[in-house]
Amino acid sequence: MPGLSSIKKTAMQVADAITAALDIETEIVDDRLQIISGTGRYVRKIGAYEEDGDLDGGYIYASILKNGSEYICMDVRSDPGYNQKEGELAEISCPIQSGTDIIGIIGLVAFTDEQRDKMILKSDTFLNFLRRMSELIAGKLIESQSSTKLASMLESMPEGLLAADKDGRIFSCNFTCEMLLQKTRDMLVGTSIYDHFQKNAFFTAKENETGISNREVTYKYKNSSRRLFFSSVPLPGTGTMYLFEESSSAAAKARQFTYTNDPTTFEDICGESTLMKDVKQRAAQVACSDSTILISGESGTGKELFARAIHNASPRRSEAFIPINCGAIPDALLESELFGYEKGAFTGADKSGKIGKFELADSGTLFLDEVGDMPLHLQVKLLHVLQDRSLERVGGILPINIDVRIIAATNKNLEQMIFRGEFREDLFFRLNVIPIFIPPLRERREDTETLLHHALERFDSMLGKNIRGFDRKALRLFMDYRWPGNVRELENAVEYSVNMTEGSMISAGNIPPRIRDAAGRTFSAQNNSAADMTLKTQTEMAQMKIIENCLKKTGTSLRGKRNAASVLGISESTLYRKIRELGMKDPR
Repeated sequence: MPGLSSIKKTAMQVADAITAALDIETEIVDDRLQIISGTGRYVRKIGAYEEDGDLDGGYIYASILKNGSEYICMDVRSDPGYNQKEGELAEISCPIQSGTDIIGIIGLVAFTDEQRDKMILKSDTFLNFLRRMSELIAGKLIESQSSTKLASMLESMPEGLLAADKDGRIFSCNFTCEMLLQKTRDMLVGTSIYDHFQKNAFFTAKENETGISNREVTYKYKNSSRRLFFSSVPLPGTGTMYLFEESSSAAAKARQFTYTNDPTTFEDICGESTLMKDVKQRAAQVACSDSTILISGESGTGKELFARAIHNASPRRSEAFIPINCGAIPDALLESELFGYEKGAFTGADKSGKIGKFELADSGTLFLDEVGDMPLHLQVKLLHVLQDRSLERVGGILPINIDVRIIAATNKNLEQMIFRGEFREDLFFRLNVIPIFIPPLRERREDTETLLHHALERFDSMLGKNIRGFDRKALRLFMDYRWPGNVRELENAVEYSVNMTEGSMISAGNIPPRIRDAAGRTFSAQNNSAADMTLKTQTEMAQMKIIENCLKKTGTSLRGKRNAASVLGISESTLYRKIRELGMKDPR
């Protein structure tokens, strides 16, 4: 803890004031017996030690420091405990106390008979005066320590701090501000804040009175520029305090308060079929890289679940996972949601601008769900971001560097969309670096029962029921159903069944009617022979078989489909139309 030596200037002012008022020499020592200030013959002794600095020597000052006692002696030559070296005649001394600690001594010392006579006549008055002076010195020390702590705290703040008077003249800044603005304290203090920022872009006069919260400003210095967020706090009667931070730090805070990472892992994804084991193994294998992943599969297969598991198995797991559904946001808003916008970029824009999902995902993972629904003009911008690893906000002119891993997902056939001119081929290749296909539930029926029991356990707990399982008929209906909505439909069906069940087992009467009705339709279809089918149905079945066999030979890539169309003697557009009209499974 700093002692009296930290306020030497104040101690010297006190000593001078006492001597000027009383015409008696004054001495102030600290808790180590070092003289830190004095008048008259003590001036040349500042820095030396009284009583040779021996705290255990038994002399007067050492005793005062130990006991906190006051000392009055009008003939120090008769006191064996007084270490007389300078021809002192009399002394009145008072401890300087801070709380319970003795931090020093202040003493009045007479070197002439006239001074001693004054002390004899007014000893009580002089002692009270010294008590007030010791309290003053102790108060100044506490104030100094508080100021030191405050200064230390301000210096260690993660935000840059500038303080300016009413006219905008800077009178204080901290180390972080020097780093952010790339200027030393000497280059900042004493200058106008408008020398470093444009006045109109910074704030209005009214805002200066009320304060600003999280406004973005571009700071330019020499040949570089950086984006800073700042807030201002009015200092009544003094001026304004400004807090700065880099936009990346502000984005990190926004992520912290806005998004909480779901701790999904591959172990949380139900499915022990060979197909699902292969998909999970492949996804886990590529999780540790930064390569872009394209997850495809029908709606409801769990594409976002896989994306989260990949993120949480990657080195970016401690950073944000930011999802955005490209099909759920209107085209007019999607660009600003993805890339953010500058203040005043368009009518209705927030006056402070906005951080986009790419910036929020910086250092983490951005999940572009339903990427096939992204309009063509945004596909171009997305392609540039993937290529350059930088973006420009809507209405912006400065590039913003980003470090983001992209995981995209779609339930559409992007290759068909490329052929129809609905999706850019170059973007497809950028996204399809590592393709992962999640098979539909009907192709991995062995997972159905596991998923049913997992969903039952979840909804039974959520709804406070006590259901043990499915009876045999209900389980058979669930197992025979084709689940066109995949896992999402299965979970919804189980939630419905749990709500409808009053007993301890889910029966056939408790399951959704569409599942019971589908079982009846399947039974009817199985009892119809080929002879009972219409010509159209038989023709479509034959066409499906021919196309499937041809694609097995040529392959299902873009080139393979072009070759298949050539072999079949039809155009590529006709081939894609037939695949779509016949309801064929995506042949990938």
